[in-house]
Amino acid sequence: MKIDIWTHMLSPSYVRHLEGAAGRGPGAFLLTQRALYDVDLRRSVIDAYRGYRQVLAPVPAPHVSADVGPGLVELVRRNNEELAELVARYPEQFAGWIAATPLADPDAAIEEAVRGVRELGALGVQLEEDAINLPLHEERYEPLFAAVEQLDAGIWLHPCRAPATPGSPPELAPFLLWQVVGWTFDTTITVCRLMFAGIYDRYPRLKLIAHHGGGLIPHLSGRFELIPHAAKLDPTGSLEADLARLQKPPSEYLKMLYVDTAMFGAEHAVGCVVEFFGPDRVMFGSDAPFDTKSGAYFIPSTISDIEGAVADESERAMIFQGNAERILRIGSGRVTPVTHT
Repeated sequence: MKIDIWTHMLSPSYVRHLEGAAGRGPGAFLLTQRALYDVDLRRSVIDAYRGYRQVLAPVPAPHVSADVGPGLVELVRRNNEELAELVARYPEQFAGWIAATPLADPDAAIEEAVRGVRELGALGVQLEEDAINLPLHEERYEPLFAAVEQLDAGIWLHPCRAPATPGSPPELAPFLLWQVVGWTFDTTITVCRLMFAGIYDRYPRLKLIAHHGGGLIPHLSGRFELIPHAAKLDPTGSLEADLARLQKPPSEYLKMLYVDTAMFGAEHAVGCVVEFFGPDRVMFGSDAPFDTKSGAYFIPSTISDIEGAVADESERAMIFQGNAERILRIGSGRVTPVTHT
């Protein structure tokens, strides 16, 4: 069995929301990806790979907004209900789902996170990390992390900054660099801010899952080791005091992270991710169907990456299936999703 913990799906409500924008913004691209919302097509792609199931995650763009009103909150709620219904209808193809939250409103995000997990049966929540506009390490998000830890649910950290996002560097606009490079950078910054702000000291049972193999963290691991030794070089003069508040060295916190394998055909990168985090903290995730081929490229290439990078059969089994079942409690008798009409 292979459980793909990070694939995206647009609910019917989100599709209508995007269609209502008349092709403006991200909707123009998203609506061209049929496998994001065509359930029959999606299931046919899944069935092409024996013993393969998907966890459904929201798509960030429709619900990330600095202006959170009743309409957006209702859109997020309906999305979560529809994903729950979809997973309940097709359990052979879909192993679970991840709730969206109106993240710009921390109180509303907490309410929907709790409802999604407790009432609808979500495996956890996806938080759209934006190192500039959604600084998750700030105190206003503290109750959200506390609530999710208490739920024993996962937190999928997904980058979302695009060229039109305030604060996005203009030099990243050409050649999709905002996505190819900028997203891995944003993920790295967000994770490091959370770690070094002591998130794991306060919530040691938190299940943070970082997209794309944890960004740059495994590849720059040696540089993180230097932080305590270079504290006196910090121009702000606060690094020594910040480090003194932590219970562990920075590099140890980074290894507490869970990550996926969405590296898009880079077997050597998956090998680096597994070597740094350890096979018990890596879960198979492909980012399907964002390969413009309904997942027919990302799924087999990610499977091939893992098979090529991990020689030990038992470790491969952990990454493909065992870790998702253990960490996310897939198949453990979670709450039966509530059916809404």
